Amino acid sequence: MDKFRISINTGLKLVVWGIPLGLTLRLIQMNLFFDFDTGFYTGPGAALAWLGLLLPAAMAGAGAWCFYKNAGAFMPRDRGMARGPGIFAGFSGGVLLVMGLYMLRDHLSRAATGFAEFETAVNPGLHLSLCVLCLVLGALHCFLAVCLCAGRDPFKKAPLLYLPGVAWGMAQLVAVYVFYARSSSTVENLYSLISSGLMLLALFYLSAALSGAGEPRALMRLYIFGGLSAVLTIPYDLSNIVLALRGTTYFGELPAIYALGRLSVCMFLLSFILSVYRTGVDKSLDGAVTAKGEGA
Repeated sequence: MDKFRISINTGLKLVVWGIPLGLTLRLIQMNLFFDFDTGFYTGPGAALAWLGLLLPAAMAGAGAWCFYKNAGAFMPRDRGMARGPGIFAGFSGGVLLVMGLYMLRDHLSRAATGFAEFETAVNPGLHLSLCVLCLVLGALHCFLAVCLCAGRDPFKKAPLLYLPGVAWGMAQLVAVYVFYARSSSTVENLYSLISSGLMLLALFYLSAALSGAGEPRALMRLYIFGGLSAVLTIPYDLSNIVLALRGTTYFGELPAIYALGRLSVCMFLLSFILSVYRTGVDKSLDGAVTAKGEGA
């Protein structure tokens, strides 16, 4: 029987399979064992919620170990055409632009009528900062979509071009912590807070990798935090969007447009990670740790 191969490829498989597993468990738990009026679990809901959080996180953690053990396999990536990340960058850019405009309309509505849909509107400074960053990052992602699909690298002339992504990650973490991590469920609060923190770290290392500063090490850390972010953010936000489409809401959840913005950014991160494996990983060194151990 073949031994478990500690490789970047194996780590990616653990992350990719952890996403549908987490989504399935969360949809079952939220649809069958959650009281939307009180915000508490029913029946085995609490156990299922913890399982839906910890099992995918453990899979991504094992994937992170695979990435870390094969750090020497990461190398400067080929900066040519990347249609996959380009498509997701365009999708994310469009969603973020809509989100920014929606938040701007909400701010103007509160100023005129006193009514607002976003809870962040009660803090105009934070609300407008997030609004502006959504518009800036949305425009940047649309620009990146064109560059990635055309095989151009704008970061050669502007290595710090992706800093708005890091600023957006910081703003959304603050917004989640202050306004939305207030559910009756500890698991719900952990989902929103931890996924936001991990996304911020992933965006930071994406910015570092795109700038070319210590790219191999930045890519390794992007894989670690991006993988962990994906297995928590995608199931959490996608399930909340599905519930919102059904007209089902609960106290402490993220607004649907906000969840869609986070989801689109995370999908771009994941597509970038998967694309980098083709050109930013030395396949001859991937899994060399395991091979060396077997030959000893």
